[in-house]
Amino acid sequence: KEIETIALVDPGKAQETLVRVHTDAGITGIGQAESPSLVIDAIIRTDGGLQDILHGEDPLQVERLWQKMYAATGLFGRRGVTIADIGAVETALWDIAGKALEVPVCQLIWQSCCTVRETGEIKKKVKPYATVYPPGENVEEIRERFMLAQERGFQAMKLEEWPGGFAHVSIRRDAEIVHAVRETIGEDRDLLIDVQNRWYEVGQALASIRAIEPYRPFFVEAPLPADNLAGYARLADVVDTRIAVGDWGFTTRFEFEEIMEKGRVDVVQPSSVRSGGISEIARIAEAAYRRGLICVPHAWCHMIGVAAEIHLAAVLPNMPYFEMPLAFPDSPIISELLTPPVEVDSDGFIEVPNRPGLG
Repeated sequence: KEIETIALVDPGKAQETLVRVHTDAGITGIGQAESPSLVIDAIIRTDGGLQDILHGEDPLQVERLWQKMYAATGLFGRRGVTIADIGAVETALWDIAGKALEVPVCQLIWQSCCTVRETGEIKKKVKPYATVYPPGENVEEIRERFMLAQERGFQAMKLEEWPGGFAHVSIRRDAEIVHAVRETIGEDRDLLIDVQNRWYEVGQALASIRAIEPYRPFFVEAPLPADNLAGYARLADVVDTRIAVGDWGFTTRFEFEEIMEKGRVDVVQPSSVRSGGISEIARIAEAAYRRGLICVPHAWCHMIGVAAEIHLAAVLPNMPYFEMPLAFPDSPIISELLTPPVEVDSDGFIEVPNRPGLG
């Protein structure tokens, strides 16, 4: 019937967009795109845009409608913001399908991962990691914020690059900060590192990773520029720490095949608000599984994306974590967007909702 867009502003002042799909039956579904609302709205409402493409269609035929949107926008889409838009609409269609069939999305999206050990059980609880962002102005504040994440129950936390030290001053400074965080969270929690593409050459990245390896990072994310897949391959081949990449504008299974084949990374990070939607992330995760890799999706401050990640983690065997924000200061588009709110229990898990749709 209609596709509605709602503009949001995240804590970093970047624009993002909620997408609400309305049906003639009165059922609505919601999705999210990490892209400016004016651009998302234009792709939806232009002549021949997503609203025209979907008009009169059966919203329960989600996979076919993804293909229809992808094919019809191929001349100006295929990658980038158009894929983010298609993914937001696809997420909303899964939400509608779950509501219409009165089942949670995780019961509709099973993806076979080619192994005799997987029985097809849907997990009842899944585990997020907390992106502590910004990490703090100094080491003392970083310690305080990671202690807060620990108190909230998170069993895995991510340290981001920040101007006061990490990836900006020196390798020694990087090691000091990572050491401080490891001391704060203890030995039993996983520590993830996001360099945000700040290291510009392999030698610099290699020396820095070797300096922080004693503190056992679970992975190092985006150590090099996003387009430097040859550099990623050289780095991944010589360090023991997992190398992760994928949220910096990468979309669809096709780009992620390149990341895995040419970049030889250990972890793929499709964004639940950019990469093409729920089914596309399931395909990416299945391709990673066949290569012995893990999939840890991105959703910084995008709570509809977090809701989608919960259902994906419930059915995918190689998704040990997914991203969840812990923002400073807090923002209502994080803490007040979802009803009921997403809560982490004392063991670091989130209960998979049994309510229809995304829940």
